[in-house]
Formats: sequence, structure tokens, C-alpha cells
Amino acid sequence: MKELHRKKEKTLRAAWLISLWAPLGTGVALYFGQTTILFADFLRRNTELLGLFLAWLAYRRVMQGPDKRFHFGAEKMEDMASLLVGLIMTGSAIIITYSAIQSFISPDIPGWLLPGLLVAGGGVLVNGWFWVRFRGLNKEETTPIFTAQGGLYRAKTLIDFVVLITLILVGLGWGWSIYIDPLGSLVIACFLFFSGIKTSRQSVLQLLDRAPEDNRIPAMKTELEKLGEVKEFKVRSAGQKIYLEAGIEFPPDLTLPEIREKITQKIKEFQNCWPHVFLTIYPPTEDKKNENN
Repeated sequence: MKELHRKKEKTLRAAWLISLWAPLGTGVALYFGQTTILFADFLRRNTELLGLFLAWLAYRRVMQGPDKRFHFGAEKMEDMASLLVGLIMTGSAIIITYSAIQSFISPDIPGWLLPGLLVAGGGVLVNGWFWVRFRGLNKEETTPIFTAQGGLYRAKTLIDFVVLITLILVGLGWGWSIYIDPLGSLVIACFLFFSGIKTSRQSVLQLLDRAPEDNRIPAMKTELEKLGEVKEFKVRSAGQKIYLEAGIEFPPDLTLPEIREKITQKIKEFQNCWPHVFLTIYPPTEDKKNENN
């Protein structure tokens, strides 16, 4: 497991380090090309670089585990980083939309497009490789951060392909091709806007401790019902961890040592079946036990 975590951390680190060239390359392409879609692509790549860097920092911190300041670990860092990136993506989408509308009203003649074509083509190849890489690592151990990165690189690959096709069409110089530039920018703006809204919404719900949508949870509750009547059942998630709290009314003929033994055994069973689930069970107090007897 430690080897897999090291492999994941190295992949995240390589992702943002390699992505450093993208804003720089797109900035050069924008300087020479002077097109709306290159401006949109420049904003997009800077936003994605920030998201990758924050994801790497969050993963490193989460892997360190609890400490004196964060007794339950720092898994919420992942959600806070995602919320920040989501807000930046939404803001970038608004700026790109405004720029695209201005380009529709007053279209400009594009400049030298070759640097933009090289950057977009390289993006398709590099992001496509990382898309396959993140999917493979997520199959070995599914975690929210790597599920998100797999989706991000899938979108990055497709958007780079859109930029590449748009620049090719603009470069052909057909009469109507001047409107392809702002149209392609609107495609990027829509991607950033809906991705930003989705990311922000999911992050806020996670920060508010929404019960996770996990098909394993009904099976967990069924397992707990074998101990006794489940009076309370609360679930929340933080990063890849799931925290489950259950208030169980045990059969009245059981003694407290027997109850503690059953609780200890059940927690061990949960750890074996679901390593990322942290279970807490609240048995009756001594006074209530005596009342029942």
C-alpha cells in the first residue's frame, strides 16, 4: 500500500511539474497568435495548473495522517482546494465568455498560429497519457482525488483537441472562419463554467459533511444490525475515508464485557472488509444497562 501511495504521489507531482510548460507555451502562442481561443486556453491552463498543484499538496498532507493539530487528519484540505479551484474556473469562464462576445462583435485577423498548434498538439499527447495513467492508478485503489484527476485529464485532452481543430480552421482563412475562433472559446468557457459549478457544489457538500453516496453503506448497516437494534446511524466522508457512527441497543441479556467484546470484533471485521471505514459504536451506559436488568 505504501508503494502505491508513493507511486500516486510521484504521478501527481509529475503532472503539475510537466504542466508548468503549458501556461508559458500558451502565453507565447497567445502573444504571436492574438486569437480569442488562445486567450481562453491560457486562462484554462493556468486554472488547471493551480488545481494540479493544490491536489498534490492535499494528497501529501493527507498521507501524513493525524497530528497534534489535526487529530482526525487533514482530508478536508482536498475539498477546500477543490472549492477554490472551482471558484477560479467559474470566474475564468465569465471572463472568456465576455472576450468571445467581443470577438463576435469585432472579429480580429489572427496572427502566427504555429506556436498555438504545437502547444495544442503537445497537450493532446501529454494529457492523453496522463488520462490513461490516472485511470490505471485509480483502478488499483479508488480515491476521490484520483477519480477527479482522471476526469480532469480526460477533459483536458478533449479541450486540447478542440483548440487544435479550431486553430486549424482559423488558419485556413476561409471567410467564415473568423467566427470559429470565438465559437471555440465559448466551448472552453462552457466546460470551465459547468466544471467549476460542479466542483464547487461537491466540495461544499463534502465540507458540510453530507452523507456519501456509496453503495457499500447499506451493507454496513446490515452488518451492524446483527449486533442489535440500530438506533442511530450517521455517515460522513473526508477525502477517501468514511466515518461511521452507530448507536446500537444490544439485547438485554448481554453483559457489558460481552458487549465490548462484540464491538471490538465488529470493528475488526469492518477494518478487514472496508479499510477506509472508521467505525464508532455507542453501547448502552452502565446505568441504562442496570435499568434494563
